[in-house]
Parts: sequence; structure tokens; C-alpha cells
Amino acid sequence: MNTSKKQNTLSRRKLISTLGMACFTLPAAHSFATQPNPNMRAPGTGGMKTIGILGGLGPQATLDLEAQIHLASQRLIPPQINSGYPPLLVAYHRRPPFVVKGDALVFPLQPDPELLELAKQLGAVVDFMIIASNGAHLVQKEIEEASGRKVLSMIDVTLQEVARRNWRTVGVAGFKNAMVYIQKFKALGLIPATIDEALQQKLDASIMRVMEGRDTAEDHAVALEVVSQLRKQNVDGIIPGCTEIPLLLKENLDSVGFVHPIQLLAEAAVKQAMI
Repeated sequence: MNTSKKQNTLSRRKLISTLGMACFTLPAAHSFATQPNPNMRAPGTGGMKTIGILGGLGPQATLDLEAQIHLASQRLIPPQINSGYPPLLVAYHRRPPFVVKGDALVFPLQPDPELLELAKQLGAVVDFMIIASNGAHLVQKEIEEASGRKVLSMIDVTLQEVARRNWRTVGVAGFKNAMVYIQKFKALGLIPATIDEALQQKLDASIMRVMEGRDTAEDHAVALEVVSQLRKQNVDGIIPGCTEIPLLLKENLDSVGFVHPIQLLAEAAVKQAMI
């Protein structure tokens, strides 16, 4: 190895080590973030509000939400080197959001106690929370109670955009049928269009592979098949009701025929932080 390459390797190793130390525990990250910064302050005081992301339920989707928050900040906040962004703390939950017995969910659905404990810790150092998962909003109330903070709902901001576009027949797909959206359709006068069971099973498997970081071209083809099946039902538009689906669709997620829940949530969170 030549000297230049060795220096680059050492530099990268040092960077990775430093980032690992910063992200290892929430208190350490918060301590670093509370150094003098005009945008950072204790919850409930002046300045931009601190956003808390309850993430990890889909690791890649959580990273996508972080990226979308930064992109939204660049559109909405005057640039100021690295300070033109809201304060942001992210907590990764590495288990299912619900209580499971073996491989099966327990009904009625109950939030995982470790998820609520993490929400409590996060709530102590942020002003409001967002959840980097559609399905976990089924226990939003319990998360709010545990954290002592309001959750800015991805489901609500998405359905507000659907209403703004005057959609009536709405295609929706997600993990295990995206019931978190469908259960609200009737009250809003919306007609759901869904996929058949065989395709649902393929989509569920593809979503899991995205979470694991090992999705393939076949999984991306499954997502396109989902879109095709929904569009054959003459829908006004489509809600990708799982945060992994946009990662499968990528450039095929056009702004006309879809709403993008993560993108909508990111913009709403930045606006909320600015109030």
C-alpha cells in the first residue's frame, strides 16, 4: 500500500470510528448536538424545534426519511453552512413494532414494550416525533403516551395530499395490505383498490428483503407489477403504503400518479420545526 492510500484508509477508519461513537447512544448524540448552535435548543424553548425520528423499523427507509428532511430543509430554510437544517435526533428500533409470539402477531395489536421505552427516551430530548414506518402508526396513540410528545402522522399528511388532489378511487399497497390507510378511507369517501393475495405475498417478501438490504432486480419487478395491477383498476392515483416501496420503484415513482408518504412527511416535519 502506498503512503497516499494508507493515509486515506486511516482517515476513513477514524471517520467511521467517530461516527460510531456519536451514534452509539442517544444521550451522547444529544450532548454533542447541544453545543452552541443558533438552531438547537432545549425542547420547549425558542429557535427551531427539534425533530425526533422513531426509526429502524425499516433501516433503509429511515435513512431515506433523513435524506428527505435534508432536501426539504434546503428548499424551505435559508442556507447557513450546516445550520440551515432543523435539529434532528434519530432512534433505531431493531425489533418488530408490535408484540409477536413466535412468528405471529398477537391480536389485538400491542406495541412492543421496547419500542415504547425508546419512544420515552427520545421524547425527553425532542419537541415532536415522526415515525419512519406506515404500519407503526397503528400504535401512534401508545407512542404519544409513552413519549409525552405528539406524533406528526405520515398517514394524515398523505391523506391530506390525496384530498388536495381530489382522488376518489385510490390504489394502495403495503406490507400485509396497508390497513393503516384503508381503515380511514370510508370516513374520507375514498374507494380503495388493492392487489390480489398472490401478489401481496410476493410484495411482502420483497419488502423484507429491502429491510435486510438485499433486494434484487426481481423485487423491483414485483413493485412494478403491483403498480400495473392497481392501474388496471382505473385508480386516480396510488399510495405506496409501505416505506420500502418507493425504494423499490425508484425512478418509476412519478409525482403525477403517486403520492410519496416519506417525502410528504419530511416536508411537513421541516415546516413544523420552523413554527
